[in-house]
Amino acid sequence: MKKTPVEILLVKAELTGVPEKRLLKSRNLGAVDLVWPRTGIARKAAAREMVFRKGVCDFSDEPWTKRILFREEVEGRCGLAVTITEPVSVQKARRFLRLTAKYAFRMGADFMEKTMVGYADVASAPIDALSRMIGEKDTPEAIARGVIDVDTLPTGGAETVVTVPLVRPLTGKAIGSLTLLLRA
Repeated sequence: MKKTPVEILLVKAELTGVPEKRLLKSRNLGAVDLVWPRTGIARKAAAREMVFRKGVCDFSDEPWTKRILFREEVEGRCGLAVTITEPVSVQKARRFLRLTAKYAFRMGADFMEKTMVGYADVASAPIDALSRMIGEKDTPEAIARGVIDVDTLPTGGAETVVTVPLVRPLTGKAIGSLTLLLRA
């Protein structure tokens, strides 16, 4: 199967059905998984802090380096899975970012030692950081999750906008969306 190079960028996140939208400003953690981009690669993970203002987080004015989640070759179709946590303190957000960097550097060092074997582990750093925080008593809970299949990828410099519907984890109630740009 032919591989298609694709960039996946953040455009906008909206949380319309949660009490947090009433806050003038909230800081949440967001994670996006690229599911089965290629044979042998089950997932790639990216995570970052998201600052919502009245339930909306607009990434369109940010530089490319902050909006980019993935730059990958995709075989056929893939999936996107999204998780957004409840609002977190500045300290929790910084801890998450420090742990992510720590795991990325550790994986990078292991990567070099193993001479390029297992490089997919470097991309798992955000998930490793979140899993480390899981055991803590005040771990941020997921307030929104969503999954979407991407059956058609853009080619030849084209762009496609996809919107991942977000639901509350326990109830399945629709509470928002995450809009992403797929660019060939």
